Amino acid sequence: MSVDEVSIEAFGHLFKNILPEFAENLRALETEGAIYADFADYDSSGKHIGTFSRYRIKFTPAEIFEFVEAHLAHQEFAEALTLTGDFTAAVLAISKEKYRRRVTEYSNYGNGRLATGKIVDIRGCFASFVGPDMEALICGAIPERYEAVPELGGTANQNELALNALKSIPVAVRRLRERANGRTAFAVENEYDVQDLTETVLRGIFSDVVREEWTPKVAGGAKRIDLVVRSVGIVVECKYVRDRKHARSIADELRIDFESYHEYRPCRQLYVYIHDPGAFIADPEAFCRDLNGIRKKKDHEFSVLVLIGS
Repeated sequence: MSVDEVSIEAFGHLFKNILPEFAENLRALETEGAIYADFADYDSSGKHIGTFSRYRIKFTPAEIFEFVEAHLAHQEFAEALTLTGDFTAAVLAISKEKYRRRVTEYSNYGNGRLATGKIVDIRGCFASFVGPDMEALICGAIPERYEAVPELGGTANQNELALNALKSIPVAVRRLRERANGRTAFAVENEYDVQDLTETVLRGIFSDVVREEWTPKVAGGAKRIDLVVRSVGIVVECKYVRDRKHARSIADELRIDFESYHEYRPCRQLYVYIHDPGAFIADPEAFCRDLNGIRKKKDHEFSVLVLIGS
């Protein structure tokens, strides 16, 4: 099992070596009958404005059943592919003919074409198992099915309060940079500036925000945690993307950091706020999707949610 895979029990099944994002979706479906997703925000011209909104997607019982069945079929495929290294053998290992057919028919089975015209091999991706209606639902194509999380009614839980505060940072940065009446701008130029601003927005909600706490020592070393809200088990890590080279390495830095948080037992929710003023991260949605989800090691687990602002 790679560092980016976890194994969990849900719906009476053991899902082995699945991506953290998938694990989180299965857990949420089992407990709430819904999943959560972050979709990009666009202006009236269709341009991405650099922020994301979080939505709750309620599933029908039939959709829950289909989603779980698709995961089980995908697991059969993945296990056979790991064992044989052969796509045809992996497809034949799928027990239900419906999913075998979906996989081989999806995007011309290995000849998917990007908007640029480039052909990409996407054989066996999870989207090929769920069918077009489910794919549209979970990928943002059916807006009438989505509930904006802050508008669900009642008092938002502590995690959502923290998340909304972190989402306000890009707007705060712009306001501080473009101050009225010729006043001196407050520049955000490094990781310490990001930490200062993040602490400020969180402290308006939580009185027990702690700066620079340390994980327990393991093999003589410990990691400094940027921000902790002890009362609710929230940990926040801040990053500042310096240049294009740093953008290429930051995901690996975070994966290493994630492992160290298992030594900090109070951590139940990890938020990562990445300030990327130069837009060096080429595909923010894919970047976040690859890192988001449940991280589990032995008997400790926490959920990761990455946000990118500019």
